[in-house]
Amino acid sequence: MKCSPQLTTGALTLLLAFGLGACAKTAPAESPEPAAEAAASEAQPEPLAEPVANEEQYFVEGVAGGAMIKTLEIEAEVVSVNQEQREAVLRDKAGNETTVKVGKEARNFYQVQPGDRVMVAMARELVIYVEDGKSAEAEQQDGTAVAAGRAEEGATPGGAVIATTKITAKIKALDTKVRTATLVFADGKEETFEVRPDVDMSQYKAGQSVVFLITDLLALEVKKL
Repeated sequence: MKCSPQLTTGALTLLLAFGLGACAKTAPAESPEPAAEAAASEAQPEPLAEPVANEEQYFVEGVAGGAMIKTLEIEAEVVSVNQEQREAVLRDKAGNETTVKVGKEARNFYQVQPGDRVMVAMARELVIYVEDGKSAEAEQQDGTAVAAGRAEEGATPGGAVIATTKITAKIKALDTKVRTATLVFADGKEETFEVRPDVDMSQYKAGQSVVFLITDLLALEVKKL
């Protein structure tokens, strides 16, 4: 899904025809150049917006874990489109280019053209908590669930995808002196995390499960200028 207003071939041909006609006529008393420059200046699209990033953290005093939410909004311009390969090259305000492949479920991709603008909104929520073994979540297996929404047939291209992932680790060791917890994941990988000063580490022990719930949101909207 990509975005961009279009300069049609017909409009370009018409523009060239007027230009050639003006050259064929006798030069007028006043040069039309200022008017042409003004028109060209009006036709210039607005510059791409600056990316907007935000991060927030939430936790309950004395309780291990918490939540962190990161959001990022980016406006990009469609540089090129390959309908056969269903790919589009996007360029952000900094000039960085990225090739994006679009699945067949994006049924309005045929509308996307070079010059269109794409608004991309991304968000990630990370929730971490220690299971007590009694909650319903403790019975759920690790994995990822994905849900998607898309624009109606013929509407402006756009859509959103939400993916939720659950990862469970076990507490292998707790070091109360340096306030760290070492976790071991299902693949055998170990990682050590710092524990907040307000958390009573005596309430936790080796063998308990620590759950990471990650929710990712990606939304795209095409803007025709």
